[in-house]
Formats: sequence, C-alpha cells, structure tokens
Amino acid sequence: MIDTDVHVEPRSFDELIGYMDVPWRDRAIKARVPFRRAGFTTFDVAGRMDAYPETGDLGSDPELVEKHLFLDDPIDYAILLPWSLRGFTVDPALDTALAGAVNRWLAETWLSKYNTENRYVGSISVSVEDPVGAVREIEEWAGHPGFRQVAISHYGPRPFGHPMYDQIWEAAARHRLPVSIHFKGGATQPLGWTSTGPLQFFVEYHSLIAPMAYATHMASFICNGVLDRHPGLQFLFLEGGFLWYRPFVDRMGRHWQKTAKEFPTRKTPLQYVLDHFRFATQPVEEAADPLQIATLFEEANAGDLLMFSSDYPHYDYDPPSKALPRALDVQVKKKIMAGNALEFFDLPKTRPGDRFDRKGGR
Repeated sequence: MIDTDVHVEPRSFDELIGYMDVPWRDRAIKARVPFRRAGFTTFDVAGRMDAYPETGDLGSDPELVEKHLFLDDPIDYAILLPWSLRGFTVDPALDTALAGAVNRWLAETWLSKYNTENRYVGSISVSVEDPVGAVREIEEWAGHPGFRQVAISHYGPRPFGHPMYDQIWEAAARHRLPVSIHFKGGATQPLGWTSTGPLQFFVEYHSLIAPMAYATHMASFICNGVLDRHPGLQFLFLEGGFLWYRPFVDRMGRHWQKTAKEFPTRKTPLQYVLDHFRFATQPVEEAADPLQIATLFEEANAGDLLMFSSDYPHYDYDPPSKALPRALDVQVKKKIMAGNALEFFDLPKTRPGDRFDRKGGR
C-alpha cells in the first residue's frame, strides 16, 4: 500500500533556517518569521486533531507520523511532500532558496535519520518561476536514491506548458523523474482568480481551483508540445479530484481534428492523458449509488491512472479503508492502492519485514 500524498514539516521555521544559503539565511534570522502571506484558509483547524504533536508543527514528529502511517494504517511507502509546497512567495529567487533548504533538510531528516526502515520516499522541491534554479535543484538531487520525483504547486502566473518552463521538464525527463503537481490549499488572494474574476470564500476556492488549474495545465502541456518533446515525462495531479478530466478531454477531442492544425501533435488528447498523466484519490469523488460511481471510475480508466493518497495529516485525510468506492473491482483496487504507484515511482515490488510489521501483527 503506497500513500502518494504525505506532508511532513520542520518542527519550526527555525529548523529550516540552518539549511538556507547566505544571504537568505541572514534575512530569515532577522525576520524571525516564515516567508508566507495570508490568504484563503478554513475557519477550523487544518490538521487531524490526533496528529498535532506536543511540541512542533503538524507533521513534524517522526514517531507520531510513523505510528499513524505504519501502525494504525498499513502503509508500505509514504511519498513525502514537504513544507515548501505551501511556503512559496512572490520572489522566485527566494522561492529557490526555500526549496533548496527544504531539499537539504528532507535529505538529512526524513530520508536518512528518520528513515531507518526505508519507507519514506522524497520529492525534489523546485520553484517553477525560477527555471534555472529549478534545474539546478533537480541536477543536485536526481542521483539521490531517496528522491523519486520533482514536486511543484499548482499555481503559476501562466500555464505550465509555456516555453519558459521547458528546461524544467527537460531536466525531469532526462533523469526519469515524474513531476507531481500539488494543489496549494492555503492560497493567497491572487491565486483565487478565475476566468471571470476572484473568488470570495474558501469553499469556492477549494472546490473549483484545483480542477480548473489542472485542466489548464493539462491542455497547455498537450498543445505546447511538451509531451512530444519529452515522450517519457509523466505528471501526477494531487488533491484535485479525478473524474473531471474525462469530459474535459472528450470535449477537447471533439474539436481536435480542425483546431489542432495550428501546432504539431502526434496523438489525440485522450491518448496524451493515458500516456502522460496520473491522478491521486484524495479527495475522492463519491456518489450515493456505489455502482454508479464504480462505473464512472471504470470509464475514466481508474485502474491505470489513479493512485491512493491520504493527504496526511490534514483534516480531510482519507484512510486507506475508506478511500475507494466499495463496488470497484478487486484487481482495480490493488492497482490503485499499490501497483500504479510502484510503477510510477519505480519502487521495489517487495520490501523486508521490519519493526512496524511486527508491532502491527503483520
């Protein structure tokens, strides 16, 4: 069982400062506060109530995290998406400094001294608005056995198929690293803009922005030839739903024969999706009729495109036992819970038994 969306944090921002390069470290020490801006958020707490440690930030205590993931739930591998995905600013250079600090911190903590059983898998954080810096981070960490993907947030001032980003995708493809795009939940006001203007409430933002943003990026990747230039490149859309893609791609496909003449493409939109895009379950689509939702999952190729994610340790966490519709085929469930992620992240198909197996009675 593989969880593709687990968030871990430094115990505090002070822990991260030591991993920052000069002059950013000096600026952080003087500021004594994280580089963040206020924006959309819930009125309630952001995390599972039982996931808050006695000291430190949510998701920062390795003993608590491993208890929840490996003892309470039977997770075999946890794909880590750390602090930097929510901490980006309006300064691309500062974003790269933060991403670099997070990568060094993750390598020294959750991928080494906290990773005695080798169940944690890391993500290389990069700033898409600093392509040169992003490539530098990919080159530095691509050979590290603990890092298995590049990770970015969904937000940018332009769709990600734009030519300015291509060197990032080239570096990821060259190192055979997939790219995960994570919905940035604690968003700032500029991120709440839609094609008709800004949103007002968190529930609007949380319901609308991720599917709209992901559809935009998907179309941009296809139409700008990113997937033709880098045929081995794959993307994973996290925390943005799943079933939305099929009607969107079908609509795109109906116009494809005439409208796609202005750029060279080699496949239909649906074939690009089947070859290059994957999705995560949380927040999984649901329906009152389990057979109806199982049919929709089948029509959307869930058995090949979908992977389990819990969004641990957030308030809308999905436990493995409740992540999928009950009426799904057993073999499809196995692929979603493990098989697809094993292939996507190139993970071992077996692992040695360890102390968590013994404590959990497995």
